[in-house]
Amino acid sequence: MAINAVSIGEQYTGIGTYVCGLIECLTAIGHEVIVYGSSEHIPRRKGIQIAKTSPRLTADHGSSAAVARFAWTNIALPARLKRDRADILISPSVEGSLWYRIPQIIVVHDLIPLLYPGEAPRLHVYYKRVLPLLLRRTSVVIAVSGHTRDDLVREFSLPPERVRVIYNGLSSQLVDSAASQKPAGLQSDKFFLFVGTFAPRKNLQSVLLALARVRHEISESLVIVSYPDRWYKAVLQLVADCDLSDRIAILNGLQIAEMNYLYRHATALFLLSEYEGFGYPPMEAMLCGTPAVVSNSTSLAEVAGVAAVKVDAHDIDTAAATMLRLSRDLDYRYKLGEAGVDRARQFTWARAGLELNEALPHAVER
Repeated sequence: MAINAVSIGEQYTGIGTYVCGLIECLTAIGHEVIVYGSSEHIPRRKGIQIAKTSPRLTADHGSSAAVARFAWTNIALPARLKRDRADILISPSVEGSLWYRIPQIIVVHDLIPLLYPGEAPRLHVYYKRVLPLLLRRTSVVIAVSGHTRDDLVREFSLPPERVRVIYNGLSSQLVDSAASQKPAGLQSDKFFLFVGTFAPRKNLQSVLLALARVRHEISESLVIVSYPDRWYKAVLQLVADCDLSDRIAILNGLQIAEMNYLYRHATALFLLSEYEGFGYPPMEAMLCGTPAVVSNSTSLAEVAGVAAVKVDAHDIDTAAATMLRLSRDLDYRYKLGEAGVDRARQFTWARAGLELNEALPHAVER
């Protein structure tokens, strides 16, 4: 079984987390797995063969690497699959091969580049022109949520029966409270947490505006885990306009032990995103017993279920009131934390692996 992990770099990303979980669950079932990639995060153990690729192809190297990956996936990968005698190819992102000779499974996490072209203009062209061709040639399409499945059916006219919903699993490393390390840049002991990008779709603006309304009534700061991007300066300007500079910490490049610490010690995680395909940060926080506050739309409401607080993405009043209650009401916070753990424990890689294993015969038959 071959896995195309060539895009995975050294930065902590949702796709990287997904690939590592996928590899581990497939080998646990008993599959021999060959992984094409260069990341040090790829698990090294029995049953996993690493087929090294150039680090210059990873997502760490931006849009130029995306073009190079497309060429590699469609020119070099088919030959390597034949040489390595792979039986099936799983592409855990939408960068599959148009010229494959073996059954192929494509995992679609979301349609952000298609629906939000300003966020990824070059990928927008790929999603609009190339992805439809790839999906038509793909044996089985995996969606990581019912919301993503509905998007695929609507936007690409895929038959619903060809799209299987298999929810992501969560990292078992987050359950280990001993594997926790305080980030060097963290000064505050009481904080809300945001994990994501600065893209407008992530709607960090609503979280900042909510914090500004209650800043004099609570002691929490806001820790933002995000890499600087083209929207970074606009966010910093909003922070200054809201007089929040002394209540904001921006961290990045963290190890999983440091993320473990943030998830475990936050008062709550806020992700009021306008669109997500799955939503790792809320589920990871919930697994650690920390309440999550999410927008009441897209996949976030679906995946978090009744265990998270759900508000309209742009309802600043409700978001601010939620911050206030979470800060002051320890019993409320504790009950939400318990419910979150129960919900998050349902999302295991063991379950995801079994469901993927059930899809394999359909991939071979098509």
